[in-house]
Amino acid sequence: MFCIPQELVDNFKSKLKSGEINPDKLLEMTSRERHQYLAGVLGDANARSVNILFESKLLLKNQRLGILNWAKKIVGLKPEVLRDMVSKVNRMTKVLEPKELDAFLEDLASQKLGFDVTFNEAAKISQLAKDVVEKKTKIPESSPARSSERLEYGLSLTMFKEYVGKLKLGEKTFIEAFKNYIAHPFRTLEELAGVTKSLLSTLDNSFFGRQGIKTLYTSPTIWGRNFIKSWTDIGKEFKGQNAMIPIKADIYSRPNAINGKYERMKLDIGLGGEEAFPSSLPGKIPLLGRIFKAAESAFNGAALRMRADLADRWIKIAEEQGVNMLDKTEALSGGQVVNSLTGRGKISMFTPSGQKFVNASIFSIKFLKSQFDVLTQPFNRNLSPFARKQAATNLLKIVGSVAAINTIANLLTPGSAEKDPRSSGFLRIKIGGTRIDTTGGLASVLTVASRLTPTIHNGKWGFWSKNPVTGQFTDLTSGKYGQSTALDILENFWEGKLSPLAGLFRDVWKGTNYEREKVTIQNAITNLVTPLSIQNFQQIMDSPDSDKILMLMIMEGLGFSTVTYKPKPKPLKF
Repeated sequence: MFCIPQELVDNFKSKLKSGEINPDKLLEMTSRERHQYLAGVLGDANARSVNILFESKLLLKNQRLGILNWAKKIVGLKPEVLRDMVSKVNRMTKVLEPKELDAFLEDLASQKLGFDVTFNEAAKISQLAKDVVEKKTKIPESSPARSSERLEYGLSLTMFKEYVGKLKLGEKTFIEAFKNYIAHPFRTLEELAGVTKSLLSTLDNSFFGRQGIKTLYTSPTIWGRNFIKSWTDIGKEFKGQNAMIPIKADIYSRPNAINGKYERMKLDIGLGGEEAFPSSLPGKIPLLGRIFKAAESAFNGAALRMRADLADRWIKIAEEQGVNMLDKTEALSGGQVVNSLTGRGKISMFTPSGQKFVNASIFSIKFLKSQFDVLTQPFNRNLSPFARKQAATNLLKIVGSVAAINTIANLLTPGSAEKDPRSSGFLRIKIGGTRIDTTGGLASVLTVASRLTPTIHNGKWGFWSKNPVTGQFTDLTSGKYGQSTALDILENFWEGKLSPLAGLFRDVWKGTNYEREKVTIQNAITNLVTPLSIQNFQQIMDSPDSDKILMLMIMEGLGFSTVTYKPKPKPLKF
């Protein structure tokens, strides 16, 4: 529905009556020419809608009646004017064979797709879609996974989605994108938040020690297979090859993708990348872009493949036990558990605009949600009984594996693994002044929950926090001046989850950054664009553990987060 100002309607009527607007000429025009012509009569804002309606009528079997309905609907012609129009339409001959009838019409295609396309782009979309259908029909029912017929179909579907995705996102060069951001300041802030996230996430292969570590504990074979493949993906990107194309082709060609079970599960294997790499703009930077693309493809490729592998395993186990994976509840439950195991929690409480704001503000909101999901899914009554049982099994495997690692660490080096959940060193292996997280971030959630839950220390109930370096306990509700409170614990937890850009605002408002340094332009820019792996490298170099730098950097590069506590300066002696 649209509304045209009365003066423009009157102008359109007069031009129809005078013959200045000639249906024959409108039909002979291309979609773009007709749009431009109507813009001169009705204004650009109305020309698009009028042209869309006109072109949609061309697709009707009764084309002549369609044109009459179009004229009537646009201007509300009186009966005598309609009779004149009928006589003109009846004299038409070219309308029976319009040149554009067999293809998408430019404005109509734009409306159907939800974004602007040229006539040639719409025609290519149509051809790619046709190719997908043809390749799918050629797959024999007995065709095994990764057969040539399946992979050809997967490749054609990947190329279709990639092409449509690029048109929808409006792929631009680095310079074009930069000019566009200058022209749209609010969009620039959103994109800047994404770019800084992506820059901080690069220069490593961190998915496996962070988002993917739960798969290591629950399905080590799947984890190991994908870990090896990730290095091949990195090598391809360094050679200038697109590693994601064959990955997506493989996933889209799998039996459970073609039969629709992935879709029913709402498995997160779509076009969008992972939240650690919300922007691909850094990949367009000359020379450095190839390094960025290598890290991005390794991360995104691992997430997609691991999700598909876990989903295939889930479907197989479920169906062997008589579970109907075509059932909506079973499918959605299985998808939630699989997505959560690979760092993709379900966020459904926000509107699309609200999600954009949250994504710009929080570094990895879906990853954080997945941590809560993994801990609570065994008790979630919204999931099916089978899904809750599998989630409980996964949680037991994770707890058992982490406990075994920390126990072995304490046996080899007594005191190297903290057992008290009220300490920020909980479930982290201590090597000198550096601690290595073995939980992929789960430990921090457990520590905050423990500090905000009443517990006993020295026979006294309260909210307690344990210092990971000194081992001293703090009563978070004692009310002592300058002492941390339970509210501080909660605030610090969320502040630590802020995106780089939101963190900069936090530092400016506080007056100091996390290193307790005064915020300057230099350190602000450095913290926004320096990859986390390099920042942690600098922390380790400043610690007494610099002799273990190679081992610690390997762990950090694989996603096993490291935290280095600087030793307190020794008091001066006089």
